[in-house]
Amino acid sequence: MEFDILAELLDATDLPPKLLVMNACNTLDGSDILLEAVPVLIAMSDTVGDAGAGVFASQFYAAIASAQSVGSALRQAKAMMKQALLREDAELPQILSRPDTDPNEVVLIKPPNKG
Repeated sequence: MEFDILAELLDATDLPPKLLVMNACNTLDGSDILLEAVPVLIAMSDTVGDAGAGVFASQFYAAIASAQSVGSALRQAKAMMKQALLREDAELPQILSRPDTDPNEVVLIKPPNKG
């Protein structure tokens, strides 16, 4: 994968994304380049199985849609992978962020106002 081209594409927007999730095998390698374009990155440190990638994605995005922080969503996804007996795969998702960004404070969906 050419991470420099992906970073250039992400940077070529008026409003760059706050998060990039690379739910594919061995995507941690390009993290330094990609963090120049996005403040928070989740990537896989090695080869992830199809079942592990699927469980990760479904739980991670469900947590994001429930107004959880990126850090909490990652912890929930890893716990669900362990619950599904995918303990080795659960160690693969890694979160990286810029020094000025705390993934536990990045919330992509605001909860609805209770009125």
